[in-house]
Amino acid sequence: MLKKFITGLVGLCIIAGLLIMAAPQVSSAAETVVLTVKGDGVKKEVQFTMADLEALPQKTYSYSGYNHWPSLKVFKDLTGPTLKSILDVAGLKDDAALLIFRPSGGKFVHMDFTRAQLLDEPRYYFPDGENPGDCVEWPPLRSEKGKVAVETIIALNDSNGRLCFGQCAPNEPTGGDCVMIQEMLKSGVIEVTTGPLQQWEAPSADPSPGLVDPGTKVTLNKSEDISDNVMIYYTLDGNEPTYGSHIFNISYPSFRPEEMNKPIPVNGNTTIKARIIGFGKLDSEVKTFQYHTETSAPGNENIEDNVIHFIDLENHWAKNVINTMVNKGFIDKTAPKFKPAEKITRAQFTQWLVKALNIEINNQGIVLPFKDVPAGVWYHDYVAAAVNSGLVMGINDVTFAPDENITREQIAVIITRALKKASTKDLSHAITGESIDKFIDKGDISLWARQDIALAVSCGIINGMSNNTFAPKSNTTRAEAASMILRLYERLQ
Repeated sequence: MLKKFITGLVGLCIIAGLLIMAAPQVSSAAETVVLTVKGDGVKKEVQFTMADLEALPQKTYSYSGYNHWPSLKVFKDLTGPTLKSILDVAGLKDDAALLIFRPSGGKFVHMDFTRAQLLDEPRYYFPDGENPGDCVEWPPLRSEKGKVAVETIIALNDSNGRLCFGQCAPNEPTGGDCVMIQEMLKSGVIEVTTGPLQQWEAPSADPSPGLVDPGTKVTLNKSEDISDNVMIYYTLDGNEPTYGSHIFNISYPSFRPEEMNKPIPVNGNTTIKARIIGFGKLDSEVKTFQYHTETSAPGNENIEDNVIHFIDLENHWAKNVINTMVNKGFIDKTAPKFKPAEKITRAQFTQWLVKALNIEINNQGIVLPFKDVPAGVWYHDYVAAAVNSGLVMGINDVTFAPDENITREQIAVIITRALKKASTKDLSHAITGESIDKFIDKGDISLWARQDIALAVSCGIINGMSNNTFAPKSNTTRAEAASMILRLYERLQ
C-alpha cells in the first residue's frame, strides 16, 4: 500500500509540474519592455526591460552643453549604462553608420546622430566657467581647464531615460531637450542603419566675395530646410573651422539674434572659412569667402608712385599677411626686399606693434631709463609709446636692447598684455595648461611666460613651430612676427 501511495504521489507531482510549465506566464511591471534596439546595423533585434538595463555596468557622469537658444544646461551625476554597452548586446556591426533615436514622448519624433558623433569622437564635461541659464553674450567665457572625459549613456535616473553625451569643445551646442532627448525608456527605439551617410550642404555668404566697401558686414547662411540647431562654424585666421571655432548662428531666431548672430565686418583683406556641423550628417565641405576693400584689393599695392614691391615675397607663405600689414600702414615699404626669414629685433617688433594697435605717440615729458634708447633714434618714440602703455619692458632697468632679436616667448608675453588691456572680460578662463601640454619642449618655457603662452596659443595668435614643439627661446623671423601681430589685430577687432 505504501509503495502504491508513493508512486501515485510522484505521478501527481509530475502532472502538476507539466501543467504549470504549460500555463502562460504573467509579466510583472518590472519585465515591461522599455527600449528596443533594431535595424540592419545590428546583428539582432533586442528588447530591454528596466532590469536588463540595470544589470549592465552603470556609469555616472555630469554633463553640460548649450542649446541653440542659447542657454547652458547642466546635468549633474546622471547614471545609466553606456550606449556602447547597450549596442554591444545587439551586436553592433562594423559598418553601422547612423543611430536614430525614437523616444516615446517629448518634443521629438526622432533625433539622428552619426556613429562617430556618439561613439568615436572624444567628448567631455567642461566645468570651468559654468553658468547655467540664458546667455547674455556670445562666446561664453569658458575653457578646457578641468575637463573630464565622458561616455554617452542613457540615464536611468532622469526624464524617463535621457540620452546624455559630452561636448567636443566648451562652446558646442549639445544640451537641453533639443538634442539630449528624453523619454527613451518608455518603449523608445534605437534604430541602427548602415549605408552611406548624407553630408550637410555648405553655407553661403552675403554679400558675395570680392571687392566691397570698408565696413561691409557679411552674413553666413544655410539652406532653409536645415534646422536651427545645426551650426555654421567659421574662422578668420585661415584655419579650417571645427568644434571650438566661431559659431555664426548660435542664437535661436527669436532670442537676441542681433546680439548673438553678429555679421562679420570687412575693413581690409578678410578671409572667412566656413562649414556646417550638425548631428546626423557628415560635416559640410569648407567654403572660403575672400573679401577686400578698395585700398586692400590685390594689385593696388602701388597706387602711389613711391610704393615699392617686395621682390622676395612672390612665393612666400606670408606674402598676403605682409601685404595686408603694409596696406594698413603697420609696415613701411622703404626697400625692395622685405627679408622675411631675417630675425626681427626688439625695436622693429615694437614699431610694428605700436602701429598695429594704433597707440598714440605722445612722448612729451616721458624720460626713458634706457641708456640704449637715446632721443633722436628712429625707434625712440615707438619704444616710449609701448613702454608708457605697459606693453613692453626692458631686459633690465636701464637696458632695452633694441638691436637684440626677440624670442617667441617674449612676443607671447607682450601679445597677451595687449589682449588683457583691450578686453573688458576676465581672460583667465581661457588660460589652460592643456594648450601647451602638447608641446614636448614645454619644459623649456620660462616660468614667467607659461600662462601668457597658454593664453596666446588658446586664442590662436601664436602657434607651435611644429605640431608638438613651441621653441620658446627661438628668435622670431620678420614674417612670423608680422603674422602674429596681424592675428592680434584681427582678434582685437
